[in-house]
Amino acid sequence: MKKSEIRGYLFILVGTTLWGVSSVVAKSLFIIGLPPAELVLIRLTLATLTLAIILFFFDRRRMIISLKDLPYFLILGFVGVAGMQFTYYYTISKIYVGPAILLQYLQPVWVSLYAFLFQKEPATKEKIGALLLAIMGCYFVVGGYQTELLQLNKIGIASGVIASLFFTFYALYGERGLKKYDSWTLILYGFGFGAVLYWILFSPIKIITAGHSLKMWMAFIYIAIFSTLIPFGLYLKGIEYLRATRASIIATWEPVVAGITAYIVLGEILFPLQVLGGLGVIAAIVLLQMAKEKVAPSTPIEIRQKG
Repeated sequence: MKKSEIRGYLFILVGTTLWGVSSVVAKSLFIIGLPPAELVLIRLTLATLTLAIILFFFDRRRMIISLKDLPYFLILGFVGVAGMQFTYYYTISKIYVGPAILLQYLQPVWVSLYAFLFQKEPATKEKIGALLLAIMGCYFVVGGYQTELLQLNKIGIASGVIASLFFTFYALYGERGLKKYDSWTLILYGFGFGAVLYWILFSPIKIITAGHSLKMWMAFIYIAIFSTLIPFGLYLKGIEYLRATRASIIATWEPVVAGITAYIVLGEILFPLQVLGGLGVIAAIVLLQMAKEKVAPSTPIEIRQKG
């Protein structure tokens, strides 16, 4: 293995580790009563302001967009970012962290189905097997084999599936924007317009006057910086040394980190069959990405943003 590839793997592993840990930080805030929508508003606002300041001083060109593309960015922010962020955090607030993140990882499955149905991509045995494995894996992850557990988590499970659909829309719609704009530009305006929507729905003044403790504001800043800008930057840096398909495979380290951290910090324990289901989902993602790499060895950098 080349040194550059090792460097790429390390960048992505560190980035996905930060994503995994940040989901547990968010869960801790929900446990003490913070509404998911409020965390979304704070995260989008702080991340947008921080990125805007960085780009203003170091690379203003990435802040420039064409006015005719404004509707595109409005849809990206109002639908893709706002919808994905809320459903992702709402899912974490309702069920265990590990299953919540694994449900969002259904995104490659939906992308593959979209390719089969609308892009006439051939349905190989390998891909069909991977899709079936993902479905079975999710069935066990959410406790489908145990009626009481399934009933207890049904709202969170539904939210998780919806989150994966929003993530799919964000990925497919964001890919269009990458043909003209840099990833940081899409993040800046996607997050920015997403924040604007939440400002309309939820008053920022109420949050400022809520009297949150210094410890909570430190958690907010952690989520805005270490759950968004730093891991995303590391992920993009890693893709410079690796194919995007390989990066997606390595990113499956995130739910593993989230599950372990949730166990250590929150005491969340998954049943053996849930763990087995999680491994099935990860294996399905690996198979799908390997198949994708065979078809398109020069896959372009993909837009990616985690919770």
